[in-house]
Amino acid sequence: MSDTSRLRRAVPSALRPAAKAVYYRLYRAQLRLRFWWADRMGTPVREVRVPPAILRFRVMESLSVEEFLRVGAGCADLVRQQFPDMWTEVGNGRRALDFGCGCGRTIRWFLAGGSEVEFHGVDVDAEAVEWCKGHLEGAQFRATSPEPPLPYPAEYFDVVYCLSVFTHLNEQMQDGWLAELHRVLKPGGALLLTMYGETASERLDAEGLRELHARGMVHRRSKKLRGLVPEWYHTTFHTREYMVKRQEEWFWDIRYRAVPGGEQDVVTMRKLLHQRGRLPGEIENPVGEDAKEQRGRRGNEQRGA
Repeated sequence: MSDTSRLRRAVPSALRPAAKAVYYRLYRAQLRLRFWWADRMGTPVREVRVPPAILRFRVMESLSVEEFLRVGAGCADLVRQQFPDMWTEVGNGRRALDFGCGCGRTIRWFLAGGSEVEFHGVDVDAEAVEWCKGHLEGAQFRATSPEPPLPYPAEYFDVVYCLSVFTHLNEQMQDGWLAELHRVLKPGGALLLTMYGETASERLDAEGLRELHARGMVHRRSKKLRGLVPEWYHTTFHTREYMVKRQEEWFWDIRYRAVPGGEQDVVTMRKLLHQRGRLPGEIENPVGEDAKEQRGRRGNEQRGA
């Protein structure tokens, strides 16, 4: 039995709500103290500019500078590996969007040494965006609203990647942003996102697992982080079937990859070459042989376009 479980059992049930409230306040207070210490005493002077501790914590719940840099470099490599052909094309003066760029953990590695790609980064964290504007050259950064639309015209980007974003959105926000990312992508453009899959869902309790298997997704709020993150931005788990089906309305060539040993799985897809989710003449909800024929025709249509 863990220490937390022992403490929970030691507190009378009538006092647990008050005890939790005190615990959450103390938890947030000690975090803010750690942020202060990390910025003044715990971060050595280095050639690589790193954002303040609280901004690093918001993107990865860790104060480690080494981990921040290591994970960011790994995320950039992941994006390159998933779209090797597209990335070559993008290098020819095209545009890429880091949706949910935070304080630049990933995008900084694309900007190092210069790039022919026109990079953009957006995030709802205005403080993180301001840090990026002041410290990361070679990209355009904008603070955006928690809800669509983005400040870009339709069919503007060749690639959009969003890492550790859909792992936090509730269903309404998720669906709204999938539609908006579809809008700003060029036809045939590529989208990459990550999600908490089967490995991560092992942290859920029995009730959470039942809901996940019944609905396909679970959104859990953390009282501990109240005031440190927005109320709608907490932790979301998905099943593979749910996420793939949700994207079929907007995208094609959907590929789901479970990352061995990793908590977040990777989903890649491309925007349909036609504006609507269905190609001309498709059945809205095909079944049986109609579904097989439609999927085959869609693949041939896309490859031949």
